[in-house]
Amino acid sequence: MEFFPNFPAGENPPPDLWAREMEAQGWHGICASDHFWVGPTRYPHVFVSATQMAMATSRVTITTSFANNLFRSPVEFAQAALSLQRAAAGRFEAGLGAGWAEDEMQAIGAAYPDGPTRVSMYVEALTIVRSLLKTGQCTFKGRHYQVHIDGERGLTPLGEPPPPLVASAGGPRSIREVTPLVDRVEIKASARATRVGHLDFAIMASVTEDEVRGNVERVRSIRPDVPIGIFLLVGTGEDPRVAMLREGLAGSYLGRFLGEPAAVAEALKALEALGIDRVQLTELAPGTVASLAPHLL
Repeated sequence: MEFFPNFPAGENPPPDLWAREMEAQGWHGICASDHFWVGPTRYPHVFVSATQMAMATSRVTITTSFANNLFRSPVEFAQAALSLQRAAAGRFEAGLGAGWAEDEMQAIGAAYPDGPTRVSMYVEALTIVRSLLKTGQCTFKGRHYQVHIDGERGLTPLGEPPPPLVASAGGPRSIREVTPLVDRVEIKASARATRVGHLDFAIMASVTEDEVRGNVERVRSIRPDVPIGIFLLVGTGEDPRVAMLREGLAGSYLGRFLGEPAAVAEALKALEALGIDRVQLTELAPGTVASLAPHLL
């Protein structure tokens, strides 16, 4: 299995020094998320962070987990992905997500679409990005996007190979419509908990192993050979944030990924039996990733 720590926004060191440290520790890849903020945490720009990571490393895979489709044009995302693929010397994976945080959209004066609309926008955007990453060109007329980029107006620099396109999906419809378009699917175990526009911990507590297994099987029924990852919040140690979430998720499936490092690591490795080959680790408290390293690498 592969394990990709997510950059701990709001903490030191900066993305380039953190990336160098993660590579030296032997992690398989690293991620940068796309938010203005989540709660008290403030985020650097996702494309700047990913570029810093690329320039500071030489081995690890780098991915956006995930660029927010509600913030960005799919053309802008494709242009950034092509540039990042060159900066990373072929080590970049283009992760695009549907977007979920309502307060961010309200704060910037933008509309927050309902769930079905967000999925429809996401599928159209992935269709556009897929074409642009492969050819630099796209002609598309949809309900939400109209793009006409061809001839001398094509995007560059095209990579050989192009950066793999990665999507995050957690519901039956998004899995059904997204899976045919991408090179990797990441199951979002907490998808139902963010569908309401914020992270709802009560809904997180209702997520079951059978639900995760069922989502993997849905992907496999559409694309038997597509790689499948999963996004997880993980926490170890005595930090109050970990303790609070452990209490709220006590006895639940996602609660397995909070606790003593050895036990959390075993729960992470057990995901391979579900057909998952990569885990994106978003730590809830400083030191979580470091405490898991001896057990996972």
